[in-house]
Amino acid sequence: MTTQTGQTLPTVPPILVLGATGNVGGEIARQLLQAGVSFQVGVRQPGRVSFPDSVDVQRFDAADSSSYTVLSGIERLFLLWPPGTDMQRDVQPVIEAAAARGVQQVVFLSILGAEKIRVVPHRRAEQLLEASGMDWVFLRASYFMQNLSGVHRDDVRLRNEIFLPAGNGKTSFVDVRDVAAVAVHALLHGTRNVAYDLTGPQALDYDDVASIFSVTLGRRIRYTRPSALTFVRVSRQRGTSLSFALFMLAEYTAARLGLAGRVTQDIPELLGRPAIRLRRFAEDFRDAWL
Repeated sequence: MTTQTGQTLPTVPPILVLGATGNVGGEIARQLLQAGVSFQVGVRQPGRVSFPDSVDVQRFDAADSSSYTVLSGIERLFLLWPPGTDMQRDVQPVIEAAAARGVQQVVFLSILGAEKIRVVPHRRAEQLLEASGMDWVFLRASYFMQNLSGVHRDDVRLRNEIFLPAGNGKTSFVDVRDVAAVAVHALLHGTRNVAYDLTGPQALDYDDVASIFSVTLGRRIRYTRPSALTFVRVSRQRGTSLSFALFMLAEYTAARLGLAGRVTQDIPELLGRPAIRLRRFAEDFRDAWL
C-alpha cells in the first residue's frame, strides 16, 4: 500500500490500538488515519467517544474478560499500562489473552530505563511479553511534554507555576507525537523484538522549562520546587488519586537524582528527522495555557 506521503508499505495485517482515548494511543490513531491504514481501537465505552467513520471502534475493558474477543483476528497490538492501575489485574490478563488468540506483535509503551528500574510495573509487563512467544517492541519513553499540557496544565494556566518535585535535575522531554510516530512505524513494518529509548533532543531542568514557557506565553512562569511531601499533599488536594500522585513522585524523583537526562538518537535515526524540541511543543500548544 502507499501512504499519503507516497511511502510504499507492505500489506498491513489487522491492528488494534488500546488506550486510543489517551495521549499516546490517540496520537497513534491519528497518525494511522493520516497514513490511510485500516485499524481498530478498543475502548471501554464506545458510545462516549468519537472517531471518524473509517475507524472500527470496539468495546474493550481489561476488567471484563468477555470483551477480550476483540483480540481474535488481530495480528498487531498497541498496549500500555494505565498509571495507577494494577499490573497483575489489568495488563497481565490482556497479554495472556493476546498470545492465546494469535496476536503476533505487541508494541508496548514503557518508560526510559525500565530495564534498570526493575521495581516499576513497566518492566514486569516487558518480562511477560518477552516470555509470551509474541514479537514485541518496547517504547521506552522519557517524560512526555504533553504532561505539561495535560495533568499539569492548570498549574501553568491558573497559577503561573511548574509544581514538580524534580529539584535541579534535568529531563530529556519527549513529544508524544514522536513516540506515536515510532509506534506507527513499528506497527506498519512488523518490527520484532527491539527496545527503543525515546527522548527529545536535549536535557532541560525545570528552570529551563519555566523560561521557555515564560517567553512563549508572555508572562512569568515560576518553577516552585515543592518537597516530595508537599507535592503529594497538594496533588491530593487538587483531586489527584494517591496512587497516581505517588507514581508521578517516582518519576520526578528520578529526575531529581539525575536519572532522567539521558539523550538518545533513536527518534532521528528511525524517523529521519530531529526529535521535536520543547520550545516547538510550547508554541504548538500555546492555547492550552491561555
